[in-house]
Amino acid sequence: MKPASPVAIVTDSTADVPLPDIRRHGITVIPALITVEGTTHADSPEFDRGGLYQRMHRLAALPTTAAPSPAAFETVYSRLLDEGHEHIISFHLSGSLSSIFGVATQAARRFNNRVSTFDSRSVSLGLGFQVVEAAAAAALGQSAGAILQAAARLRDRVRVIAMVNSLENLHHSGRVGSLAANLGDWLSIKLLVEVMDGIVRQFARVRTRRRALDEMEAKATSWSHLARLAVLHAAVPHEAAQFADRLQPVHSRPWVVEATTVVGTHVGQGSIGRAAVLA
Repeated sequence: MKPASPVAIVTDSTADVPLPDIRRHGITVIPALITVEGTTHADSPEFDRGGLYQRMHRLAALPTTAAPSPAAFETVYSRLLDEGHEHIISFHLSGSLSSIFGVATQAARRFNNRVSTFDSRSVSLGLGFQVVEAAAAAALGQSAGAILQAAARLRDRVRVIAMVNSLENLHHSGRVGSLAANLGDWLSIKLLVEVMDGIVRQFARVRTRRRALDEMEAKATSWSHLARLAVLHAAVPHEAAQFADRLQPVHSRPWVVEATTVVGTHVGQGSIGRAAVLA
């Protein structure tokens, strides 16, 4: 039986698209991998993200993360093509931040130009919003070329910011880089970052959590005419819901989503952020 859409949309689990929307739009998700105390888990809907966040501070060592194997991508691509899809577009976490996009591109080369990979240049729902829009276009029967062109335009309108609750996770994971020159003075700082052109950059640092949320709210109000908005969090659902309420003057129905631990392990439990698409 021929599938409803000639183009299949694939992504990885760092996209953070809620499960009901994955099912509604027919999106195929390949789970990233996270290793906790020597055991490797697939970042699938069955994996308890909240539970890991709650106990992360008690672990002897932070979890480590990895891209799915090339074989994992090849298996999914083969299945979708065997099901009758004419083309596949595979959307992924910024290639500057993870090897996932590179692994997907490596796997795609085995399929004679029937699989296109797309670097979202973003993270979490900055990627996820691109995936949802592409899946909606695929459901309308748009061609792969048209979907890729629309995705490139949408990518330029995506914004993601976050409050890193503690630099300690970034320090231990080796991801501090140029964000902090003197870590000893910074461990109590709330670092505010934004994802621009696939790179994480600091835009502010403050001493208190309240001030950090105020700074993010102010940033949100500067993004007028939003097509989509989400609040992302690492095991602080009530605070995230309250923050979403504060943002309702900007967007009436923001999503509230627990961010993947594949990203959250580097920013720590209690971090909170926003993803938006400018109209």
